[in-house]
Amino acid sequence: MRSSPCVVLALAGVATAFTPPGFQPASTNNLTVAFGNTLAINGVNLPKAETQTAPTIGTSQPLVGSYTLMMVDPDIPPQIVGGATSELLHWLQPGLVSANTSTTIGGIKVYELINPTNVSAIATYLGPSPPNKSPTTHRYTQLLLNTTGNGTALAALTKSGATRTNFSAVDVVKNAGLTVLFGNYFNVSADTNTTVSGSGNGTSASSRATSTGSGGKATGSASAITTTRLTTVPGSTATAAAGASAEGNSTGAAKSTAGVGVKGTGSGAILAGLGAMAAAVILL
Repeated sequence: MRSSPCVVLALAGVATAFTPPGFQPASTNNLTVAFGNTLAINGVNLPKAETQTAPTIGTSQPLVGSYTLMMVDPDIPPQIVGGATSELLHWLQPGLVSANTSTTIGGIKVYELINPTNVSAIATYLGPSPPNKSPTTHRYTQLLLNTTGNGTALAALTKSGATRTNFSAVDVVKNAGLTVLFGNYFNVSADTNTTVSGSGNGTSASSRATSTGSGGKATGSASAITTTRLTTVPGSTATAAAGASAEGNSTGAAKSTAGVGVKGTGSGAILAGLGAMAAAVILL
């Protein structure tokens, strides 16, 4: 027999997962979020590469009814230094119901929230892609809303979810007449976006790069570079693309330098070869 939301809230309240300090709408009730078998709860720091597909969402007890999952990033850098951050909608998925049986993820027993009737997302999942611009660590926040049989609330969420940038979770939830049942957040930092490795005299070199959306800005620099990898997140819809670019700044404008900062040239290789030959002559 499935528990009522009130009972689940009482059980979940003993857990430590919560929305970020100061974030509204707030919740101290545990929502389990995981990427594969990696838990993404309690503000844990995760590399960007592990967060690019939609996570598994679950609760400690099965829920009755249909729920909507909202995920936002409240740390979009301001256009002007010292200005206020803005919010970006990363995911808004209705039609979620509890699985009939539990599963264990990262050592935690949960009832996964699934979408058995393939209800379309109001806003499809957009993977984290924080830019190398203060604040460089972003708090990706998940909120679970009870929308069982509430067509009015779903209509309000659908209207609000049409625009990802300058989103306000607290206003959207309030205007839809809903409350947050469960919450959680995890962090992704700009310096985990791209790793460049190399070798030379027994040492390694690393580089940082940033990427925002399908047309995001990417830069990088390194010494003794032998390999490089730059990952971008293509938006699956027009609104997704617009939202992705907004992680770089609050204007939503997209720029791309295609990682020019770490691009080598053929002439450089020739000069390096001549230098090696000269060194060999000297040694002889």
